[in-house]
Amino acid sequence: MPITRDMRKFSYAGSFALLALGLGASAASAGGFDIHEQSTVFMGSASAGSAAGGSLGSMFWNSAATAQFPGLNSESSYTLVLPYGNIDITGSPLGTGSSGNIGIDATTSSSYGAYQVGRDLWVGMAITSPFGLATKPENTLYPGSYLGVTTKLLTINANPTVAYRIAPGITVGAGVQIEWAQGKLQFRDSPDTIAQFGGTDWAFGATAGITLEPTAGTTIGLGYRSQMTHDLDGKFHSLNTGTLPSIGTVNLPDIVTLSLRQVVTPTTRLLGTAQWSNWSRFKDLSLSTPYGPGPSVAANWNDGWFFSVGGEYDYSSRLTLRSGVAYEISPIDDASKRLVQIPDNNRVWLSIGASYQWSDSITLDAAYSHIFIQDGGIDLYTASPANVGPFTGNVQASVDLFSVGMRTRW
Repeated sequence: MPITRDMRKFSYAGSFALLALGLGASAASAGGFDIHEQSTVFMGSASAGSAAGGSLGSMFWNSAATAQFPGLNSESSYTLVLPYGNIDITGSPLGTGSSGNIGIDATTSSSYGAYQVGRDLWVGMAITSPFGLATKPENTLYPGSYLGVTTKLLTINANPTVAYRIAPGITVGAGVQIEWAQGKLQFRDSPDTIAQFGGTDWAFGATAGITLEPTAGTTIGLGYRSQMTHDLDGKFHSLNTGTLPSIGTVNLPDIVTLSLRQVVTPTTRLLGTAQWSNWSRFKDLSLSTPYGPGPSVAANWNDGWFFSVGGEYDYSSRLTLRSGVAYEISPIDDASKRLVQIPDNNRVWLSIGASYQWSDSITLDAAYSHIFIQDGGIDLYTASPANVGPFTGNVQASVDLFSVGMRTRW
């Protein structure tokens, strides 16, 4: 089949465009395309102890953490994401070439509030961005541009929670997720034109958790965030099809987090976390139009796993230092699942952080993480029915994260 005809078939690869939509985020955050950096405090410990309390940001992983502090409390975190990723296409029907850096510098933030309404009852609200960020190659003419150029996904999640202390040392919590998503994908459909999809959607889910304190100084937290599905409703435009109403489905995973916070000495605490993400429900992603189903792209991801250990040390009555290391098992374990928008692979996190108690009511936080991402390969075809390829090559990637935050007791 001539390459010129194959190029036109790229314009119908709407489902590939949609799949890349979700995937673009992972180049700048975590395995799959979720975002771990939901709290400056826990970014400093590489998310070790994240579901076991210590800061209000623990609410993201465990709804029961809403009940940590008396009265009215709030926390906000702001993170600068500096990703790097390079795609080197070593073989394809369209030649060879490199993408340059596909990472787009971005920021993400999270805010939490909790209020004690009774002796054993708390209510709270978390505003976060659980999935997202973006990629775009510096060299938009390299062969991989027929698989993806600009990729963006933004999510905004409101999570009202309630927590109840049912007995000394036992607190349970639950909440509702209300999430808005916006996606955009551009990819080349001819040497001179760019195809584009854009869509938005609302989705709803739940959160739940329990916090146990079996002995003095020991806190165990177990949290759950439910799966959600976004049916992105928008339009797809290409050289070959014109503009069509389109819907693409993105299946987001269940996430279960288990954490430990153990006091070792009056000034030292040991932290640990294990997290499972149900990315295996992300089997494929397809585009539907008023004229019937469009092409689809298989994902066939595995479940993702994240393990971290860390510690906190009170250097003084006002200054706390923390650090952590994490190992993340990517849901992408094969070159045929690693798309040009996401050089995702197994990762190692190295993190440091500090907190300074500015006053009786205000604490300032800062953290830095570097993520080492294992090199990987790609072996891809365009979406069915075009099936042009293979596009083979190698990817290299890493991420730097800088975060600041503030906690307030009102």
